[in-house]
Amino acid sequence: MICLLLVAGHDTVLETQIKNDFTGLYSHLTGVPKALLPGVGGKKILDFWWETVNMRQLFSEVYLVTNADKYKHYERWATANDFPVENVVNDGSTTLEDQLGAVADLELAIRSRRLQDDIMVIAGDMLCADQNFDIGQVLRFFRSKPGELVIYYELEEGEKSCTRGIVEVCPESHRVTRFLEKPRDGLTTSRLASVVFYCLRKTTLPYLSAFLSQRPDAAGRSLGMFWEWLINKETLPVFGMKLPTGFQLIGQVTLSDYNKWLACYSAKQQESPGKPIISRSYARVGLMGNPSDGFNGKTIAMTICNFWAEVTLTESQSLVLLPHPLNDPTEFGSLQDLFCISRKEGYLGGLRLLQATCKKFYQFCSKQGIALTKQNFTLKYDTNIPGKWALLGAVQLCLLL
Repeated sequence: MICLLLVAGHDTVLETQIKNDFTGLYSHLTGVPKALLPGVGGKKILDFWWETVNMRQLFSEVYLVTNADKYKHYERWATANDFPVENVVNDGSTTLEDQLGAVADLELAIRSRRLQDDIMVIAGDMLCADQNFDIGQVLRFFRSKPGELVIYYELEEGEKSCTRGIVEVCPESHRVTRFLEKPRDGLTTSRLASVVFYCLRKTTLPYLSAFLSQRPDAAGRSLGMFWEWLINKETLPVFGMKLPTGFQLIGQVTLSDYNKWLACYSAKQQESPGKPIISRSYARVGLMGNPSDGFNGKTIAMTICNFWAEVTLTESQSLVLLPHPLNDPTEFGSLQDLFCISRKEGYLGGLRLLQATCKKFYQFCSKQGIALTKQNFTLKYDTNIPGKWALLGAVQLCLLL
C-alpha cells in the first residue's frame, strides 16, 4: 500500500484574510500553506497526518503532492520532519487559475512515479476532531472488501449536507449505493459525509485517466466528482467505513471558520475523562432451551432480581482487565488452599469472558466498517450469583448489554 497526501490546492480566501488582518495576531502565518497552519495540540495539520501514516508495516511509501507556489515550504517541512524530500511531487501550478485539480494531481503522482500498488489518498490540510483513530483498522477493512473504500462520518448538528460529498450506504453490505457531491436540499436524507480519505485498488487506477479525459476543466476534477462518476455511472463496487470523528477540510474557508473549528476540536481533546459506565444483568433461571443446545440459543427463562452480575468500564491510559478477587484468584493462603479451591471451582473465572467479549466487539466493528478510536479503558466485574456457570453466563450477558 502507498499513501498519497494531497496539499496542492491554491487558497484565496483564508490566505488573503490572514495577509490582510491588521491585528497582528496572524502575521507569522502570512504565506504559510494551509496544511502547515497550526492544528490540534499545537502541531501543524500536516504533522498529524505524517505521524499517522509514517508506519513501514502499513505503507511502503508516502508521497506528498503540492504545487509550485508552495513547494519550497513543503520541501523545508520535509527536511525538518524526516520526510523523504524526493517524495515531494510538484504539480507545476502557481495560481488558482492554472491549477490541475485534485484528480489530475493524483494521476500525475501515480504516473510520474510509476506507482503500481493500492493507493490511500488523504487531504493533508484536513483537521480531525479525534486524532486517536486506528488507521490499521481502516486498511484491514479495505482488504476484506472486493472494491474501493471511502471514509465517512456523521455530520454534526449545524453542518449542512450541501457543503459535503454525501454517501448513501447499505447497512448490511456496507456498499456505497450512491454518492452525491454537495447535493441540494431535499435530494437525500443521508447525513453521512465523505471526506478526502480514500483507498483505491491498483486495478482501478486507470479510471483516473478515463475520468480526466471527460473533464478538461480543473473545476470539474474534484475527488468528489470522481467518486460520484465512479459509483453512480460506472457502478464500481465501493464500500464505506465510518470513523467516529469529525473532519474539516481547510479549503475555501474563512479565517473565522478556521479559528472556530480549531478551538472546537482543541476543546474536545482537553475534555476530562468520561464518567464510568456501569451495566447490570440479573440471574436467569432457564425453563426450556439452552444457549449451547439445538434451540440455537433461544430459551424460555425468567430473571431473579436478587442475584446479579455487574461490569464497570472506566477510561484509562492502557486497556486493563481486572480480575475478580474471588472468582479469578491470583493469591492464596497456601498451596493446600490453591488445591482445594481449584478442585472445587476449576481454573476458569470471569476474566476470560471479559477478554473474549472485547475481542468479539473489535471483530464485529471491523466487519461492520466501524473504525474505533485508540482510547483505552479498564474493565472489571462484580457479582453475588452463587455457582460458577450461572455467574459466567450473567457476566457475558451483562457485557453485551
